[in-house]
Amino acid sequence: MSQALNHIAQAVDQIEAKSRDASRAVRAAIAFGIVAVAYGLVVASGVVVA
Repeated sequence: MSQALNHIAQAVDQIEAKSRDASRAVRAAIAFGIVAVAYGLVVASGVVVA
């Protein structure tokens, strides 16, 4: 019984670790998108002024 519980606990730990990795990737993608939009705004404002 305790071996089964240990196995379940290990599986939960692995799922949590994968979830943390995924959320880190999502935050990086959002940050990249924000930088890309900001760069686009700078370029667009340069085109409008010129």
